Amino acid sequence: MIYVTGDTHGDIDYKKLLTLKEKNLSYDDYLIICGDAGICWSPESFPYMLGLYRDIGCTIIFVDGNHENFDMLEQAPLVEYKGALMHHIDDHIFHILRGEIMTLEGKTFLCLGGACSIDKMYRTLHTSWWPQEEITQHDIDNAMCNLEKVNNKVDFVITHCCDTSTVLKAFGFRRDICTDYLMFMDKVVDYKHWFFGHYHFDRNISDKKTCLYNSIIELA
Repeated sequence: MIYVTGDTHGDIDYKKLLTLKEKNLSYDDYLIICGDAGICWSPESFPYMLGLYRDIGCTIIFVDGNHENFDMLEQAPLVEYKGALMHHIDDHIFHILRGEIMTLEGKTFLCLGGACSIDKMYRTLHTSWWPQEEITQHDIDNAMCNLEKVNNKVDFVITHCCDTSTVLKAFGFRRDICTDYLMFMDKVVDYKHWFFGHYHFDRNISDKKTCLYNSIIELA
């Protein structure tokens, strides 16, 4: 089975995952986290976080959010897994790079993490905030290159933040460079459903877009 959820923030929003432990999952089951996983946050907390997430008992794949230690992520070995480039965090924990398309159980997922922190002025550079959090043109170019290989068609889109149009209409939040970059999705990509996190809501925006936070969606 494939499950999708929103931000977990290390151990802060981890409790929702305990329901998955009751399902007696195996590593042939997958949990996708829509950014701000927080598994890689500091070298000191890393062993503890690994223990928590290993305990879920399934394979975990996450896009990056704006609350990740990108210096740590970038030190992890780069591997190809499920047809996509990922950082190998642990035996069954992976961070998928931006713009990559993975295939799980015959379903395709365009993954593009990244978001802007609105509180970065209160954070410490390379300790609690990293400039690599922002989506770049290189990330979009990678997505477009991979989309071309599949005729711009995927089953699902997984991001951390969402496009500017959705941010303004659904949440009334301000736009930023990352939400602007994601405007290409609805113009270019033929997808069935788009899941994202970041905004700390559980909300169906439309029949094709869902914001996740505490909810865990099981994909049929």
